[in-house]
Amino acid sequence: MTTLNQKLEQLNTAQFSDAIKNICRGIEREALRISPQGRLSQNDHPKALGSALTHPYITTDYSEALMELITPPSNDLNKTYSQLQDVHKFVLQNLNDEVLWPMSMPCFISDESDIRIAQYGKSNIGKMKTTYRVGLKHRYGSMMQAISGIHYNFSLPTSFWQLLKDVEQAGGTLQDYQSDRYMHMVRNIKRYVWLVTYLFGASPAMCSSFLQGRETGLEFEGFGKGSIFMPNATSLRMSDLGYTNSAQSALNIQYGTLAQYIEKLRQAIHTESKEYKSIGVKVDGEYKQLNHNILQIENELYAPVRPKQVAESGEKPTDALENRGVMYVELRALDVNPFSPYGITKQQMRVLDVFLIYCLMSEQTTLDESQQKEAEHNQDNIVLHGRQENLMMQFNGKEISRTEWLKQIFADFEQIAAWLDRHYGGDDYSTAIVESKSAASDPKQTLSGQLMAYLLQQDLDNGRYGLELANRYKSQILEKPATEFSGEYLSRKSKFSFVELGRVESADSQSFDDFLKDYFNK
Repeated sequence: MTTLNQKLEQLNTAQFSDAIKNICRGIEREALRISPQGRLSQNDHPKALGSALTHPYITTDYSEALMELITPPSNDLNKTYSQLQDVHKFVLQNLNDEVLWPMSMPCFISDESDIRIAQYGKSNIGKMKTTYRVGLKHRYGSMMQAISGIHYNFSLPTSFWQLLKDVEQAGGTLQDYQSDRYMHMVRNIKRYVWLVTYLFGASPAMCSSFLQGRETGLEFEGFGKGSIFMPNATSLRMSDLGYTNSAQSALNIQYGTLAQYIEKLRQAIHTESKEYKSIGVKVDGEYKQLNHNILQIENELYAPVRPKQVAESGEKPTDALENRGVMYVELRALDVNPFSPYGITKQQMRVLDVFLIYCLMSEQTTLDESQQKEAEHNQDNIVLHGRQENLMMQFNGKEISRTEWLKQIFADFEQIAAWLDRHYGGDDYSTAIVESKSAASDPKQTLSGQLMAYLLQQDLDNGRYGLELANRYKSQILEKPATEFSGEYLSRKSKFSFVELGRVESADSQSFDDFLKDYFNK
C-alpha cells in the first residue's frame, strides 16, 4: 500500500506545481435579509441588485428574503475572497436599513406565512423555479427555507488529472478517469464530512420560534428570553430540523460510480411518491409542485456533497454529468460562520482545500451500503453530540474515539498542507491547519463551542447576538474599499441582468404546461 507521504512525493514535479496552483474555487453564501428589529424582511428582492434569475453574482435561494451571493470560479484564493467581500459591500449598499443575518438558523419568525417564496419573473424557467419552491413548501414546510449555509465549489484542472492519470498508469479516457477520481473524492467526503461539521458547525442554538410548537424528539434546553440549544450540538442546520431531511433517507443514492449516481438520482425523479401525490400537482389552476415524484428535480436532493458539471441552457444536471463528466464538487456542509462578516474565512477555505485533497488521496475506495450507514451515523452523532467528551465514532465496523480519529487525520492534514505550501510558497496552509488543530483536541475551540460559551456566559439570546453582529458587520463591510468588483461594475451587471431577463422572457414560445411537459420528457 502506498502511504500518503509516498503519494505526495510522486506529485512533487514542476508540472504538478503548475497544475496544483490552478485549483479553482467558488463560494455561494446564503444570508437572510432582516429588518433593523431583527425580523425577516417582507420586501421584494431590491431592484438595484438586478434580476434574481439572471444576475451572475446576486440571486435568491428558496425565499424572497434569502439572498445568495456568488463568486465566479477562480484559481486565486485571495481573489475569490476579495470578490466575496465586494459583492457583500454592493448588496449592503442597496439594502437601505436592512442587514444580512450572520447565522445559519434564522432570526425570529412569527409565522411560516412570513416566508415569501422567491419570485423570478414571468418566463417559463422563472415560473419553474418558483413552482419548485412552492413544492418544497408543501413537502417540507417553509421554515426549512429560512436556513442559510455556505457552498464551497472545488475543482482541480485538467492538467492535474492528466498528470495523475499518467502517474497511476490508468487506462480509458481522461474524462472517465477524472469522473472516477472525483467520485472517489465524493465518497470520502461522505465518509469524513463529520469532520467539517465538527470544526465548522456553528448552529448549536436557535430561536424557539423556528419549531412553531412542533415536536422534534430532541432534548433542547432554554437560555435567554426565547432561545434553545443542545449542550453538545454542532450544527442544528445539518440535523433533521433543516438541511438534511429524514423524508429522503430511503432514496439510497449510490456513489460507487458516476453512472450509479445518475441512475439512482433519475430513479428518484421519475418515481411517484404516495405522500406527495396527495398534495396534487395542478389544483384549481394553480401549481402546488412540479410533479408528485420523490424528487421534483435533482436540486431537491439534500446531500452534503454533489458531483457537478455546468449545465447548458435547458439541460438537466444529470444530463450534463452524463454528457461531459464531473467538472467540480460542491461541498454543502458548511454553516455560516457567525464570527466572520462574510460567513467564511480564508483560514476555513485553506482547511477545506486540505480536507478535499485528503478525500482524494485517501486509501478508502468503497462506500457500500453498510459504510454509508456508518458515515451517516457518524455525521448525525457529530451534529447533535459532537462536542461531548469521549465521544465514540465508527470506522470500518470498529469503534474509535473522536479525539483519536481527529489526531490521525490531522497528522495527514499536516503532510498535505506542507505539500501545498511547497507548491504555493509560504506557509498559509500549514498555519491554517495549526490554527484548526486546537479544536481537534478541545471541543471548546470549535465554532459551535466558542459561540455557545459566549452566549451562555453573557446570558445573551441567540437572536439578539445575531442582530448585534449583523449591524456591526454592515458597518465593517461598508467601510472596506472594493478591490475586485467595483460598485460601478456590479451596478452594470445588475442593469444588464434585466436586459437578459427580457431576452429570456421574450424567447418563450410555449405555455408553462407545455414547457414543463417538454422539460420532463427530454
